[in-house]
Amino acid sequence: MLVLNPRVVKFGSVVWDGVLSVAIDRLANRKTIGWTDAGPHATFADIPEQRIEVRITQELTREDLAGPIPGQQAELVLYTSPTSSEAGRRKVSLQAVVVQVSHELSLKKGAVRMIELVAVSATGAGDPVTISDAGAAA
Repeated sequence: MLVLNPRVVKFGSVVWDGVLSVAIDRLANRKTIGWTDAGPHATFADIPEQRIEVRITQELTREDLAGPIPGQQAELVLYTSPTSSEAGRRKVSLQAVVVQVSHELSLKKGAVRMIELVAVSATGAGDPVTISDAGAAA
């Protein structure tokens, strides 16, 4: 899932301004693949363990000494709309832990912060990512 220029991004009680993109990737952490003697192609595949990684790219317009730190856990909430209006507005939320924060400074891009997070599930069985209709409230 890729969200470009989300309208609002919150991590816990902190609103992150200047977010350029949020990428939510679903990865197979462990794969089980099986074959038979009938031929060279797999006949069974299962993904018993999954990992959801989130990459946030944020443009910084001023210094920020209170950025996120690895190990912080909070609810990540973002609001997006396909037309930048209230129509079709969606809310994406998940519990996440900050894994890495890095910065880049260049003449072309300016100051950019990259925040990497991992989504966590309360039970381990439920999908940690929830997508719902956001209506008009943020």
